[in-house]
Amino acid sequence: MRKLLSLTLFLAFSFAAFAQQNQSSLISAKIKDGSIMVGGNLGASYQKFTRENIKTSRKETGDLIEVRFATKTAYFFLPDFAVGLNAAVEHTSLNIDSTRFGSKNTYLLAGPFVRYYLNNGIFGELNVNAGINTVKDGNKTDIKSAAIGVGYAYFLNERIAIEPLLSFTYVQGRVDNQSTNTKDVQLGPVLNIGVQAYLWAPTRVLPTK
Repeated sequence: MRKLLSLTLFLAFSFAAFAQQNQSSLISAKIKDGSIMVGGNLGASYQKFTRENIKTSRKETGDLIEVRFATKTAYFFLPDFAVGLNAAVEHTSLNIDSTRFGSKNTYLLAGPFVRYYLNNGIFGELNVNAGINTVKDGNKTDIKSAAIGVGYAYFLNERIAIEPLLSFTYVQGRVDNQSTNTKDVQLGPVLNIGVQAYLWAPTRVLPTK
C-alpha cells in the first residue's frame, strides 16, 4: 500500500511538471518555437453614478455600464518569444435619471505586441495600438496607446493558462469637430487577467546515428 501511494504521488508530480513544460522541441524553454497562442478576456461592470450639478445645486444619479472584450493571437518565432496581434472593444453607457441625459462611447483598438517568457512562467509584454472611439453625438476620437507590462502564465494543463498581467499604459485621444479640438491623455497602471490557449508545435525527434 505504501509503495502504491508513493508511486501515485510520483506520477502526479511528474504529470504536473510535464504540464508546466511544453515538449515540442529539444531546446529548454517554457514555450517552444512553432507554437500558437490564442485567447483573451471579457469583462463588464455596473455602477451607480452620483454627481452634484453646480448650476442647479441638485444631485444627479444614474447608471454607468461598461463592457470590454479583448483578444490576443501570437506565433512563437523563437523559443519563448512571440509576436502577435491584439484587439479590444469597449462600450461605456452613462444614463442620468433626473435629466434623462446619457452618453455612450464605443472604442476599437488594435495593434501588434511582443512577448518573452522566462522558464518560471513570468513574461514581459510590449504592445502598441491605434483605433477610433465613437461618441453618441457622432464625434470621432482617434486613439493611440502603448503599454509595457509583466505577467505570469499559470498553466492549468498543457494548453490552458490563466495569465494576470500588470501593465503601465499610455493612452492618447483627440476629439475633432466644428466647435472643439481637444486632446485627452491617460497614464497609469492597468491590471488584466486573461485566459490563453497554447497550441504546441510537433515534437522534434533526434536523428538516429
